[in-house]
Amino acid sequence: MPRATILAGWALTALACADWRQPPARTPTDAPMEEHTALGASFVSGDSAALRRLLHADLIVQPPEPDTARQGDAAIAYLLDLAAQTTVSESRLEPRAVAPEGPFAFEQGTWMLRSGDRRLRSPYTLRWRATPEGWRVVLWRWGRFR
Repeated sequence: MPRATILAGWALTALACADWRQPPARTPTDAPMEEHTALGASFVSGDSAALRRLLHADLIVQPPEPDTARQGDAAIAYLLDLAAQTTVSESRLEPRAVAPEGPFAFEQGTWMLRSGDRRLRSPYTLRWRATPEGWRVVLWRWGRFR
């Protein structure tokens, strides 16, 4: 069989098997680093539209007590309100570990805030979901700032 026929058959088979509606597979090097930086900074910039774009519709937020966990629209509204009311000069997420989990990435680290001369920190956990539009947060949990 001629080589051109084999290559053409292989190319047609690859095209027939491809599902073009699916987002490209994410790899560990595709960690949500740009999104991660924008997420932390959104509490300084007051850019609620930028923050909103990073939040998945199924978001679960688990703030420290006395607040309670929220999901979906209530969780998104909670975070947007929190960002709008927060007056800090610095907000940065410092990951200790980011692990790929299929279409997700699991991140743990320290959330750093600066208000005047005070530096506050809290442990946090994020779960990101890969979407066709980019990485979106589906879980955000943090502890008390100290």
